[in-house]
Amino acid sequence: MVNKTILPKFFTTLVESKDIYYIFDQSFSQKNKYRNDNWKMSPRTKKQNQEIKSEKISLIMDVALRLFANKGFDATSVSQIAKEAGISKGLMYIYFQNKEDLLRQVIMSIFTEFFEFLLVKDPENIKKEEILVFVRENFELLKQEPEFYKLYFSLAFQPNILALLMDEIRPVFQNLIDLFTNYFQQKGEEQPLVKARFLIATLDGVGMHYISDPAHFPIEEIRILIENQL
Repeated sequence: MVNKTILPKFFTTLVESKDIYYIFDQSFSQKNKYRNDNWKMSPRTKKQNQEIKSEKISLIMDVALRLFANKGFDATSVSQIAKEAGISKGLMYIYFQNKEDLLRQVIMSIFTEFFEFLLVKDPENIKKEEILVFVRENFELLKQEPEFYKLYFSLAFQPNILALLMDEIRPVFQNLIDLFTNYFQQKGEEQPLVKARFLIATLDGVGMHYISDPAHFPIEEIRILIENQL
């Protein structure tokens, strides 16, 4: 039985039903009703909902990038990503079809942002200044997003996973090769395609060495050397 003597004074009614005791505070209920009637929250706007969704997606992708880069794609589960992001596993599947879809969106979001610097006015007559912008942004991305490069290079040695991305990655790199080839052709190079691929391979090599030992890698000096060769 409920000991009525220990109940606060404001509990004015005690209702007993079999083994269950319901304590009903009349005055509190009336006050709460007044608050509910007068403090109703207005529904979110479509814009607010979209902003919340974008924030959630961005958070998930940031966490996924970090875990994929440091633990590996295969060793990272959807549950781990959800836990690190502080969201439910079910919510993950609202935004992404599966882990592979999440990986694809993580990679392509950075690629898309980065390759915006190659949207030159006239690809057939590309200027040296435009190539320099790309090279400098490549080095900035390397310093600011080392985890992306860790993930990118780790995928290069996992052909089964890389195959999931090739349909989207291949056109991006082909555009890059074509652009550099046009540039070296304008300069009168004898093997413009070879020079284009050499430049891309050089940038990849710089990235791989930098993330393995960033504290001792002379990144600025190497950037200047590459620029002087253009």
